[in-house]
Amino acid sequence: MDKKSIIVGILGIIVICAITTGCLFYNLLDAKEFKSHFEDLGYTIVKNEEDDVDAETSYIASKDDVDYQIKYFEFEEEVDAKKLYQHYKENIGSYITSKSENQETTGAVFSKIVAVSEKEYIVISRVKNTLIFINATNDVSDDIDKILEDIRY
Repeated sequence: MDKKSIIVGILGIIVICAITTGCLFYNLLDAKEFKSHFEDLGYTIVKNEEDDVDAETSYIASKDDVDYQIKYFEFEEEVDAKKLYQHYKENIGSYITSKSENQETTGAVFSKIVAVSEKEYIVISRVKNTLIFINATNDVSDDIDKILEDIRY
């Protein structure tokens, strides 16, 4: 093999590893970026004192003209974000008033569940050591999807 083939092979392996682990597609939003992004969109950001979670940082983003809050959690370790994700997932029935259809997607560095019922639209999205939880109504599901798409969650 010549030197060029070896370099191309190594680059190919790196790209394949990055794609399969999600490194190219899932860049987590740290607490500072979350706060800045949502403030720029007109949301009020407050420290989350509602949830008894041992997160490194936790915020709630809300707006007067919307009926939902965006809860953001950043943990020191990914395992803690996974635990909170599992907790929300196991208790999703307590957030929904009627039967729901749940769709879960998982990958190497992310997990996401969307629960849709007659009235509610709930999203739990974890990327690496961060988690976002949104409990909304179906009429704003497109808005929620757009928000999450913009921040890659």
